[in-house]
Amino acid sequence: MPLMDKFSRLLLAPPAKGMRALLFGAVLVLVPTAIRLILDSLLAGHLSFLIYMPFVIVAAILLHWAYAAAAAFGSWAVASVLFVVPRYQFVFDRVEEISFVIFIVSAGILIALVEAVRRIVENSLRPGRPDTSFSTPVVFSSERGQAWASWYGSHSWVRLGPEDEVAECMEDFLAQRAVAERLRRQGSLGMSAKPLGTTPDVDNLPSPPSL
Repeated sequence: MPLMDKFSRLLLAPPAKGMRALLFGAVLVLVPTAIRLILDSLLAGHLSFLIYMPFVIVAAILLHWAYAAAAAFGSWAVASVLFVVPRYQFVFDRVEEISFVIFIVSAGILIALVEAVRRIVENSLRPGRPDTSFSTPVVFSSERGQAWASWYGSHSWVRLGPEDEVAECMEDFLAQRAVAERLRRQGSLGMSAKPLGTTPDVDNLPSPPSL
């Protein structure tokens, strides 16, 4: 599948919530912090927040938007204490206010963009003309032993599973459908046929011969 389809499947995965999201969020704050500490001697107090931005995007993809926003705020707080002069002090002065606004607004825009792309990808999986009786054909394909399904007018694919198992399930479905159709036809014929054991019309019976 193309790279965009892989990215689409990543966006379609349920975003993490709860303790799992808190764990991922902590990792997404600690990893850029460690990288910034390694590069601290080269940066000499500059670019305190820039290293966190790619990880904010990753948080927006993997986490629910509320947890991603919390991870972005945590990133700003850690960077302010560790890398902004004077270090190891949380001084919220005019410069800190400006840096806070710039970082949070930038992170919010990134999270909102990822959320918008997620909604677009989800909507692209829906069949065309959902409000009409138009039937959209399903398109099947296989790649690397995996079966995929999509619809005409859709730009994303749904992985169904190994193609051998999917083919076997389809064969079972078609066989069951054929049996159901045959039973339905037999039932229709039985209802339309004249039932056996009907009481004859006594008035129309021939009279017995006279002796």
